Amino acid sequence: MDTKFRHSIRFKIAIIVFVTTLITIFISWYLSNHFIEQFYVTHTKNMLVQTFNSCNEFFEDKENTELLKDGDIDGLYGNVDNPLSCSIFILDKKNYKVASTIKMTEDTETEIQELVKSYDINKFIYGAKPYVVVRNSVVNNGDTGVVEGSYYDLIGLLDNQYFIVLRTSVDSVTDSMQFAARLFTSVSFALLVFEILVVLIITNMFSRPIIEMSRIARKMTNMDFSAKIDVKSDDEIGELGESMNLMSASLEKSITQLKSANLELSNDIRKKEHIEEMRSEFLSHVSHELKTPLALIQGYAEGLKSGVVTDPEDVNYYCDVISDEASKMNAMVMRLIDLNQLESGDDISIERFDVAKLIKDVIKNSSILLKDNEANIIFDDDKEHYVWADSFQVEEVITNYLTNAIHYVKEDGKIKVWIDEKGDVLRINVYNDGDNISEEDLKKVFIKFYKTDEARTRSYGGSGIGLSIVAAIMKAHNKDYGVYNTDNGVVFYFELDTNNSI
Repeated sequence: MDTKFRHSIRFKIAIIVFVTTLITIFISWYLSNHFIEQFYVTHTKNMLVQTFNSCNEFFEDKENTELLKDGDIDGLYGNVDNPLSCSIFILDKKNYKVASTIKMTEDTETEIQELVKSYDINKFIYGAKPYVVVRNSVVNNGDTGVVEGSYYDLIGLLDNQYFIVLRTSVDSVTDSMQFAARLFTSVSFALLVFEILVVLIITNMFSRPIIEMSRIARKMTNMDFSAKIDVKSDDEIGELGESMNLMSASLEKSITQLKSANLELSNDIRKKEHIEEMRSEFLSHVSHELKTPLALIQGYAEGLKSGVVTDPEDVNYYCDVISDEASKMNAMVMRLIDLNQLESGDDISIERFDVAKLIKDVIKNSSILLKDNEANIIFDDDKEHYVWADSFQVEEVITNYLTNAIHYVKEDGKIKVWIDEKGDVLRINVYNDGDNISEEDLKKVFIKFYKTDEARTRSYGGSGIGLSIVAAIMKAHNKDYGVYNTDNGVVFYFELDTNNSI
């Protein structure tokens, strides 16, 4: 057989229909030849045993057994479970006298007696079961009156030592089997309908991939290559689906590479522009900050060199200016190095410490600066406030805030530090009663090298880096910080966690 035809849809549908029909026929044959007849024969025997047990229970009553001596077994009606409505014969073990639930002839009585006599009583007494179920055929012998037919007979020995024969006609079983056969015919028809439905479903299964391919092809025309055809067969549809997937993957790869190249080029351009902007900004700020001290150093150095001053006191003054300006330049360079390390993402060391104690230590270390500027500071919080943060960097933040407040506080003015508790967060506030900061400057005070008052900042040697360091430290801790005006001053603040959530 041609390999291509073997994988075709037509061949597969033909095989499926053929196999389904074959299985249906086989199931029908198997059920009719094995299960139905066997089921009803077994059911009939079980019902006879059920009637036997019910009779045994009935004759456990001695009064019912006494009635057998007179051949009276009418009491069985309504008191014995007899689902097959079988004939019941009770025989005395001594004289084989027969008591029956039906009217019987002498020949019938003789036939029943002979049937019982043909079995060894010891098998009933000592055997596994006190009964046996057999199928018997009775032949009409002329004028004997014995009815021709086939029966299922249960021959057994009751607990009261009377023989019992339970008889039901094979015809009743046959009727049940015929009913089952009619039922089976209906079931077979239902199976044929089911087969048709299966064929329809299978046909739909083959058509569904074609519909799916059409849908995906429309997506591909709109440059959408996300959907792929799920190939599950080696037939023509499978080959078509595989080809479409390869085409989609190839187009997607090409377009993705093109987009990636464009995106990479755009990113490179933006990075270069950003680096250039940062470089220009940095050079502008640094040159601006160094210009004044360098000019002073150069001017005073040239004055010394040219002998403008000869008085030892003036010489010392010139040297002090040069030394002071050099120190300011050195301090600015060191702060730039610190800021660069913070902005480059150096790791922070998280630990638990009392921030209130740290504030007190910073205030104590700044006492000389406070005294020189004649500023009054208030921090009257005696509680312990434990936080999780880098204590060295937090000290830097407090120092910068406090230094900034000292330089901008009014003469004989007031600086106040306090702590607000907000759930798992503490806010540290540093207030000074200096002039308010303009709304425009409020947005820029944390920008590198930015100064709200150039002259005043220059007078105390500020470089505009301190608040930038604060911003870098708080960003590293992922916590809030900021500044706002009050009616009579300015408040700088930052927040810390009271639990280890970083």
